[in-house]
Amino acid sequence: MPPKHFLTSNFRVAFEEYFDSQQQRSAVDTLRAHIAEVREGSEQQRRTLGVLKTQDTTAEQVAQRVAAYLDKCYWQLAQFYRYSSPCRIEEAEPYLREVVRYAKVKGGKRDVAPELYLAVAIHKEPAREQEALSLFADAFGDVEENGAPVPGPRSELWARASWARLLRRVQRVQDAQVQEQAIVDWIVGHPEVLPPPKLKALVSDETDSGVLNNILDHPQVLAAFEKAREKRQRI
Repeated sequence: MPPKHFLTSNFRVAFEEYFDSQQQRSAVDTLRAHIAEVREGSEQQRRTLGVLKTQDTTAEQVAQRVAAYLDKCYWQLAQFYRYSSPCRIEEAEPYLREVVRYAKVKGGKRDVAPELYLAVAIHKEPAREQEALSLFADAFGDVEENGAPVPGPRSELWARASWARLLRRVQRVQDAQVQEQAIVDWIVGHPEVLPPPKLKALVSDETDSGVLNNILDHPQVLAAFEKAREKRQRI
């Protein structure tokens, strides 16, 4: 059983910032084992694990509590896969599908982040390209047209970059350029939010030699960084 803090955002940050590759793999394996234990365990085992609360007495209450707990585990595991070094987001697909499915069942305000993660996870597979394109377009469309909550800037840039590369791969070059420019525009508007090395890591890919892999050399980006540097010097 993982420690109680295993599912917290603080642990996720530590996973990304401080864990070495072996520690990351160990954390992934531990959480996967815990998920299996919860999925397959009896009601008593789930109570021992702390998944079920005292007030969970009916079959419906038990099912709802287990579903919500597993959803939290699946999302944390998906983020572990994303922030692993090297990135293992493709392995997160089955867990992300569960997160997306549960969100639809639960209802409420839409969170597009899991859908974007899923799109990134499958976008390199030729047989899944159309599904990935639909996921990207639907999720970002809901943000831009219907006011769905915007994912954090790192998730947004990371997903847009994958979308842009996929659009280029299917010969939709003009659509790709729109997404590339959206990334440039964000950086120009927020030149001091993320350090250049982290920006490059977010939007680049070793299989790509295009605009995004050279994002730090883009004229608008260079001008924005220089303007920010001059502003700091005047303070």
